[in-house]
Amino acid sequence: MKTFTDISKISIVINKAFSGKLIDFLHDLGIERIFVESGRSSILGDGKGLFGIAQTGKLVYDPAEIISIPVAKELESKLMNMVAKEFELSTPGRGAIFSTPLTGVRAHDDYMVYDKLKEMPDEGLQLFDELIGLDCIVQRGEGDIVARIALNAGASVPYTSYGTGTGLRDKLGLLRITIPADKEIISLIMSKYDVDQVLEMYISEAKLDEPGRGIAYIYPIGKGLINTRISSRKNSQAASMEQIISAIDSIKGGIEWRKAGLESASLSKRNFLTEMCEIGLVCADGEGQRLSLVAMENGAGGATISKISYQRPMAEGKQESSACEYSRMIVSKSSLAQITEALEKEAAFSSEIRAMMMVKEVEKAFTYLARK
Repeated sequence: MKTFTDISKISIVINKAFSGKLIDFLHDLGIERIFVESGRSSILGDGKGLFGIAQTGKLVYDPAEIISIPVAKELESKLMNMVAKEFELSTPGRGAIFSTPLTGVRAHDDYMVYDKLKEMPDEGLQLFDELIGLDCIVQRGEGDIVARIALNAGASVPYTSYGTGTGLRDKLGLLRITIPADKEIISLIMSKYDVDQVLEMYISEAKLDEPGRGIAYIYPIGKGLINTRISSRKNSQAASMEQIISAIDSIKGGIEWRKAGLESASLSKRNFLTEMCEIGLVCADGEGQRLSLVAMENGAGGATISKISYQRPMAEGKQESSACEYSRMIVSKSSLAQITEALEKEAAFSSEIRAMMMVKEVEKAFTYLARK
């Protein structure tokens, strides 16, 4: 078993049509072991419907993939610059790239944390460090409510993936049949200056203060570039609003100027969960439910399990893509050691189960909590 501390996970959100080219580009840099998760990105539609009647809230979807690579901290900016430059991610609509600090990683020997590249960048793009991550997990079919909030607020383009939930649903007896197991995970990377207000809108609009509706949580982002093309509306001017915003970002040297000043009178009244972290547990296909239950028996409140693929090299220069499961669990920092020990006792990091446990800080989270 390998252990690492203070590393970064680089995540690249890109249209599925370009993901193959991106993977080939990473292979050319010497990065051959990567995680791939499928989903979709959402933007606001043009707003014209039948007979020219305006459509409010119409969303347009594009199939997308999020490609993730754990890397050493010193490689973070170099790799992000090379990918961003090659795929023009500073241009609105091309995708997003960001790094997430990981406080700890335990992994089977099959996994790799990269600390060098075959090539090094000769110049860099401006990567912003005033970003933060906001994830929201809701019932299947309700993800558009959350995505629309992010787009209407002008935050950035949200990315939606899918999973199966376990936790509160399994503790509600007959009531569990009213809470679907299928979940949508809406991931948003945005300016840290407005995240509290967007979180409040998530809670209110998605009714996260009701049993079984879902959870939203905020986590640190190292640096990155976000996709600001939130609308498909055609532009008649020489430059689109998104291009103007991108140009001002470069002039200002940051994104603080974008602060929307959104109102949130009830935000301070919420009871948030603090001193939390997220366990991201990758394991062999079919093992996610069992390992998640082990974690729940030792302090985790619930889990959302998604299907992903793990690509790694084989003999004779070939690549193998194997199906894996990825379990997201928000847990208290005080229970992390007990959960880790329990997973080790279950041989989670053996050659049969091939687990990788990535831990990141959660600044605060919100979900329904029953009154005691």
